[in-house]
Amino acid sequence: MDLPGSSLWVLIVVAIAAVAAGFIVRIWPSATRKSGFKVLSSTSLGPRERLVEVLYGDEILVLGVTSQQICLLDRRANTSRVETVVSNDSKAAAPSFSKPFREGALVLGVLAINLVALVAPSDVFAQSIPLFDAIPAKGGGTSYSVPVQTIILLTALSFLPAMLMLMTSFTRVLIVLGLVRQAMGLVTTPPNAVLVGLALFVTAAVMAPVTEKIYADAWDPYSKGRITFDQALDRGIDPLKSFMLRQTRADDLNLFVKLSGKTYAKPEDVPILTVIPAFAISEIRTAFLIGFVIYLPFLAIDFAVASVLTAMGMVMVSPITFSLPLKLIVFVLADGWALLIGGLVESFKMSI
Repeated sequence: MDLPGSSLWVLIVVAIAAVAAGFIVRIWPSATRKSGFKVLSSTSLGPRERLVEVLYGDEILVLGVTSQQICLLDRRANTSRVETVVSNDSKAAAPSFSKPFREGALVLGVLAINLVALVAPSDVFAQSIPLFDAIPAKGGGTSYSVPVQTIILLTALSFLPAMLMLMTSFTRVLIVLGLVRQAMGLVTTPPNAVLVGLALFVTAAVMAPVTEKIYADAWDPYSKGRITFDQALDRGIDPLKSFMLRQTRADDLNLFVKLSGKTYAKPEDVPILTVIPAFAISEIRTAFLIGFVIYLPFLAIDFAVASVLTAMGMVMVSPITFSLPLKLIVFVLADGWALLIGGLVESFKMSI
């Protein structure tokens, strides 16, 4: 059957299923919502005082309500008049369809859907959707359609924060900036948003040669149709992997290679999933070493201020009161931020 006829059968099946489902839902009784309390009467006794009569189960409670508290004034058994009102309300809300009628309607709806599915041509449900085509490629691989590749790419973007932290220079830069703030004795200045933004732009500057190489070797040929998606993925991973290997200590890489239970002839043969954790712990270690070196001059200022205060007998005065301004002025006069960012960028081996 041609495509328009098949599409018509599909529409008929969907329409009948929707009508049957709507009919069943309409006649199916909804669950009655029973509230534990029912207000029977309310009498105002003042600006903020009320006398409320409440039906709760088989009892009627008389409550005194004020702006600050609720007091139980009286409790008595439920009367027949209230039972009649409640039972009439529940009967009015009950559905008018009997249980056999509802079950029969459900069975008829299911039979109608199955009957249409049997009568419809078989090729209606056997059509392939072009959106999800997978064509076998040469060499035993699989070539997916462009929409499928787009879905895979969008799914991979959900891992972008983890990739940013564990596969770039972001971790080292952010840790060092945080340690500098702690070394100066500042708790929330500069704010975390400022440090993260600064770390992002420094990371962009450090990773610029890597991203340029990925664009030239992988993305540009793939966008022009000269290479496949798998080839573009391999070419894009290689520059990033080389960058991580240059920053990773041999001991850390050997540790994760040993944990994987495999051996490789050279570091370039190690898979990317093994390189990433080794690179991450190497970056954390390097950031702590840089932070220790930065801590030393600020620690010397703290010791000097504490010694002077002790010699003057001002033992009750916190050294931070005097050391914090000194550390700030020394850091500013030494152009500390420019030296710090410049040293961080130079600490990465940026040759590609």
